[in-house]
Amino acid sequence: MSEAEHVPLSADLLALMRRAAAIALRLREPFVSARSLLLSLLEDRHAGPALGAVVRRDKLEALPVPEDNRKGIARLQERGLSNGELPAIVRYDTLGFKTPDGKTTVWLSREAYAIFAEGARRAEDTYEPKHLAFGLAAEAVKSTGVLSALNVEPGSVTEAIYTL
Repeated sequence: MSEAEHVPLSADLLALMRRAAAIALRLREPFVSARSLLLSLLEDRHAGPALGAVVRRDKLEALPVPEDNRKGIARLQERGLSNGELPAIVRYDTLGFKTPDGKTTVWLSREAYAIFAEGARRAEDTYEPKHLAFGLAAEAVKSTGVLSALNVEPGSVTEAIYTL
């Protein structure tokens, strides 16, 4: 899939992303991180049981807030505002998802955005949670991250998702 194409998000993926936003807030992360995504994946009804055999939730929860969570994120400037007028919402050059209650928008960190985009490239018709898990494993091969901190091989995540 090219980046210009549109891939619809499944209801399960949208729920997962909204849950990840709530998890990020609970963990006091300023942006949704790879850890937030993985914790939300563990709660997914399909991917969760397969990933739970590979990733330990307690170790994942115990990881510190990533120091570089804001790295690479740029705030977008609003145009056309009157002098002193505040924008309706702060925007960044990434994606934001509402929490399940719809009250708060939490933006993806650069790493989480790369994972999300990689998952989208793997989706054919509809973007499902398994595609996000594949994106997480693929990005973990490229750079150290949450799986490395847990001593989990990216290939074991991929194998777990293929069992679905």
